[in-house]
Amino acid sequence: MDTGPVPLRRLLLLTQFPLWALTILSFVFLLGALDARVQATNDATQARVRIENLSDLLVHVLDMETGVRGYVIAGDPVFLEPYQSARAALPGDLLALRDTMRLSGTPEQNARNVDRIETLIFRWLAEIATPEINLRDTDPDAAAELVRSQRGKKLLDATRAQIAALNARETQALQAREAEAVRQLERLRLALLLAGSVLVLLGLVNALAQAGLITRYLGNLTRAAQRLTDAAPTPTPAHAPGLSPGSSLSPGSGLAPAPTLNRTGGVDGGGPADDTPGAATLERRRAPVTVQVGGPREFRELAGTFNLMSQRLQAAQQEARDRADQLAQRNTWMRSLGELSDAMQAARSLDEGARILERALPLLLPGTRGALSHHNASRNLLVPLLHWGDEAAVTHAPDHCWALRRGEVQHPDNRRFAPPCPGQSGAYTCLPLFSHGETLGLLRVANADPDQPLPDTTRALLPGVARQIALALASLRLQDRLLQQSIRDPLTGLFNRRHLEDVMNEQVALAHAEGRPLSLIALDVDHFKRLNDTFGHDAGDAALVRISAALKDAAPPGSTPARPGGEEFSLLLPGTDESGAAAIAENLRAQVAALDLRHAGIALGQITLSLGVATLNADAATPAALTVAADQALYAAKRQGRNRVELA
Repeated sequence: MDTGPVPLRRLLLLTQFPLWALTILSFVFLLGALDARVQATNDATQARVRIENLSDLLVHVLDMETGVRGYVIAGDPVFLEPYQSARAALPGDLLALRDTMRLSGTPEQNARNVDRIETLIFRWLAEIATPEINLRDTDPDAAAELVRSQRGKKLLDATRAQIAALNARETQALQAREAEAVRQLERLRLALLLAGSVLVLLGLVNALAQAGLITRYLGNLTRAAQRLTDAAPTPTPAHAPGLSPGSSLSPGSGLAPAPTLNRTGGVDGGGPADDTPGAATLERRRAPVTVQVGGPREFRELAGTFNLMSQRLQAAQQEARDRADQLAQRNTWMRSLGELSDAMQAARSLDEGARILERALPLLLPGTRGALSHHNASRNLLVPLLHWGDEAAVTHAPDHCWALRRGEVQHPDNRRFAPPCPGQSGAYTCLPLFSHGETLGLLRVANADPDQPLPDTTRALLPGVARQIALALASLRLQDRLLQQSIRDPLTGLFNRRHLEDVMNEQVALAHAEGRPLSLIALDVDHFKRLNDTFGHDAGDAALVRISAALKDAAPPGSTPARPGGEEFSLLLPGTDESGAAAIAENLRAQVAALDLRHAGIALGQITLSLGVATLNADAATPAALTVAADQALYAAKRQGRNRVELA
């Protein structure tokens, strides 16, 4: 025999039995009261019908009497119309009255009463009404005598008396039945009120009993659930659970801490990752919240399920905290990558961008070493742009790199059959940098420990970093290209007039502020128009290109060689006094005069220069004044016979 715990379903059914029994009894009682009420209502309705039938019969008898009396008095057949219609309706009235009387409480007595009424009516018709109508046409005096005998009146009075008596009895019965119907209605209301009250009271008692039964066993479960809820960690809105705002990331995670790159390429805050665990990893692992297994079978199963759920929930919470830590680290890394993008967008040159990347890449890719190379102007070499860690910068040809050959990322494990790149050793991951279909360079990354490969987390971050670097390099190269187009002369490659004026304004201000010398050489090709007219404009352009090359060779570092326009050239010399500028001008003049210029196999003859030298002083203290002074010296050289240097 099963002696285990009683199922909860059986306990709940037992508590429902009294309620169900009382409900059935109440239903039976209410059904009886409702039937009595319906029967009383039906009896009252039948009594009303019988009274209406008696009234109809009485009206027709009166119509016949009135019609006969009017015909006898006036002799006009019109008076017989009510008589004829009432006599025609008389059989139907009597039949309806008999049918309704059978449903009364005393059908036999009522049937005898109807028979007496019928006998009296037909006696009046046979003995009074018909003879009076017939005698009115043949013997009016006899008809009048029959009326004066009052036999018809007596018969009709008796008929009316019978109908009135029967109507009185039916009216009395109707009143009694209506009173009974009212009493039955009151009983029904009382029964409904009593049954409803008892059912509500019993339902309340039953509900309290069931609630007590359930809450007694569920109390421990509820308190355990509350403890489980209170034990759940609450994330702060500023950061994910388990990661404080200033906590560092573990080196093995492959995610960087939160450096802040300013728009000038500097790094605010941040630093190398350390081994300090986050708050989530230091949190004391609590024991699972459990409840005691007991009570009915269902509660035992519920308690066991709750204990299992508590264990799984604790494991899920721990997993959620770990994932929150990872997500916070990922968000921090993405924020740092966004700051790198902002800083690179603010960079003005490729060198400045390289300085930003040199500081950012060790933070974005902690525990790594590597180098970033880009194509030189001839695109025949990969020139190191920056490196970090213990990586050495190496210049090599692009076709030596398998990543550039195949146009895809090359990890050590997917180039097992390819020989190492020349001059490279170790487990490197190489990422080609592309932008708008153009190969920009190569990013090479390896683990800081030469004996260890890159972690998978770090390898997952590399494509995002490479994309940002490629976009930044493309932007900087395009920016530099556009800048050079805006400040360079397209024929000679020298600076144009606008750039010369900008630099001159800047250098004049620095010369005044620092007290250093500043000189300007203005030069012009002698008889250049004659050269163009004799050999053509192509030959003139070729001569200008050779002269500009000589000017570039003669220009010292930090100077600004420019072509303001036509055959005119300028050389701005910061930090050079008048004597130094004159020496440079004389050297340039001699070099140009010694050139053997040819174009299309035709000798162009000797080309000479006239040069004017001016130095910043009290008389030429502004850019415009310095330019005018140099031009005046140039014109003086022209007047002195050309192919010479004159000082302002």
